[in-house]
Amino acid sequence: MRWRLRNFLLPAVLVLLALMWGCREDEDTGICTDCAEISSFTFLSYNNVALSTDVNAVIGSDRVITVHFPANTNLTSLIPNFIHTGKEVLIGNRVQVSGQTICDFSKPVKYMVVALDGSSAEYTVIATKDPSTDNTLTFFGLKKADNPGLPSDITFVINQQKKEIRGSCFRWIDGDPVVGMIPSFETGAVSVSVEGKTVTSGITAISFKEEFTLMVEAETGVKRSYLVKLLSPQVNATLPVLKIDADGPIDSKEVYQTASLQIFGNGIQEGLWSSSENGKKVEIRLRGNSTLGLPKKPYRIKFPDKYSPLGLNHAKEKSWVLLANDADKSLLRNAVAFRASEILLADNARGAGFTAATRFVDIYLDGIYIGNYHLTDQVEVAPGRVAVQSLKASDGSNPVTITGGYLLEIDGFAASEPLHFITHVNNIPVTIKYPKDDNYHPAQVDYVSNLFGREAEGALFAADFADPVKGWRKYFDEKTWVDYFIISEITGNSDAWWSTYIYKFRDDPLFYFGPVWDFDIAFNNDNRLGDARLKLMADAAHQPRQWVNRLREDPGFRKAVKERWNLKKGELRTLVTFVDQAAESISMSQEANFSVWDIREQKLGHAAAPPASHEVAVRQLREYLEVRWNFLDGVFKGW
Repeated sequence: MRWRLRNFLLPAVLVLLALMWGCREDEDTGICTDCAEISSFTFLSYNNVALSTDVNAVIGSDRVITVHFPANTNLTSLIPNFIHTGKEVLIGNRVQVSGQTICDFSKPVKYMVVALDGSSAEYTVIATKDPSTDNTLTFFGLKKADNPGLPSDITFVINQQKKEIRGSCFRWIDGDPVVGMIPSFETGAVSVSVEGKTVTSGITAISFKEEFTLMVEAETGVKRSYLVKLLSPQVNATLPVLKIDADGPIDSKEVYQTASLQIFGNGIQEGLWSSSENGKKVEIRLRGNSTLGLPKKPYRIKFPDKYSPLGLNHAKEKSWVLLANDADKSLLRNAVAFRASEILLADNARGAGFTAATRFVDIYLDGIYIGNYHLTDQVEVAPGRVAVQSLKASDGSNPVTITGGYLLEIDGFAASEPLHFITHVNNIPVTIKYPKDDNYHPAQVDYVSNLFGREAEGALFAADFADPVKGWRKYFDEKTWVDYFIISEITGNSDAWWSTYIYKFRDDPLFYFGPVWDFDIAFNNDNRLGDARLKLMADAAHQPRQWVNRLREDPGFRKAVKERWNLKKGELRTLVTFVDQAAESISMSQEANFSVWDIREQKLGHAAAPPASHEVAVRQLREYLEVRWNFLDGVFKGW
């Protein structure tokens, strides 16, 4: 019996001794001096804004503490609450205070629990979270810090519903932004790529010349694509770009301002210009009459030498025009009218009549984008333009040279011009455009004003005006007048008779009509006429209409119009196709233009109400041409 009791008590004593040895208490205080353990580890939502509910960790016997968070939890800034024995808890040499100390749990964290006697125990906290389904971008932009050529940061607008990212820059970007720029973005996704290539925020350069697809992949593997587009005429470069840096304000119609010019062809190799390379500056001033008062200004640019910009090799001259087309929300009216002129004037007896050129360009002035412009010819006497003979003051009253060449304009603004006269019969104002007002002889003015304003007009309003020998045909070229008439009608040009160019060669008795010019309020864009789609401009256009109405009284003229229409109407019908092609060519440019100049604002009081969009403007122009062609075809059949 004693033996059995001894065998029972001995193990019990040993266990008790072991317990006493493993957790020694201070004999005076009863406190455990070698205790060093964590008994509770949790993350309370009130203490962590990233959490919506409390998250409790599991403490393993191997001193590994595991904790699992919801997806998208930011593990880099969390505050744990824990209960421990011992003196203190450290991470490295830093004391950790429960419920206060912020810690980064994006990687394993080692906690050292220090007992009162200096001994310690190490715990490892391993945090995990559910795979994120986040495949969205919350920010996308171009920062100047990463792209020094930018004038400032560009923040894009992210449309999550449409999966589109849109940004714009209407200031000049230094360097070569077309090659690529470095975007910055924010996302909870695991990867971002373009065409399978990883894109790292603030590091990877991307070309923004064309819109591109950005692929964002969540941790779960689910992908989301965004269509990214930067609207910048310089970067997109669908048209030639003119960068003009003026030496002072451009605020005069008479006084030129010097400026540096760079022409970027963007596909056009001829007629480029760089003032920084050739050391030559250009001159620029305002131009226009009613359009001069509009917000988007038209300009005249003058090269230091005769030049053909951007492959416009039909003429090599100093002066070129930049039409703003501010009142024309399609931006195409002048181009379409010039195309009609090309169709009709191609087979003139004295060679193809002059039609001003069309080259759409984007312009930056002093580093700021000012819109889409129509680069075209200055209407003037010059080879490749109005190619009449030279006539100067030094030619005097020579009976041979005095017969030409001349360039006149029936001009509602003639009274404001230095050289002008009034016709004898109808008091029609006429400006003498050539010879120039600073290089002419008074005898030349007397000659042309008498021939045109008295003899020619007199023949037109004489009793026998229709006589092919004695009548108006003695003074006027019928072919160009018929062509001008048809162009004025197909375009519905309300200013056709208010502003009409006419020229005369030397040793040629006839006056020729053309070139055509100024169509920004044509094509039913003049509210003073009402709906003019089914109105002849000979009846509805602005005065003076006396000449054209007199012509219509001549059966021979009406017959000539009918025959010419029937010959050319097939080609004229292609103007609808031309509208579509031209609209496509300026698609990107018009978007930028109307981001700067609101298409919904019409500052020219007598222009038609603006359309809601450029697409609507183009559709209205196309539909006008279709209706107009059918209307004229019906009218001329009766002639």
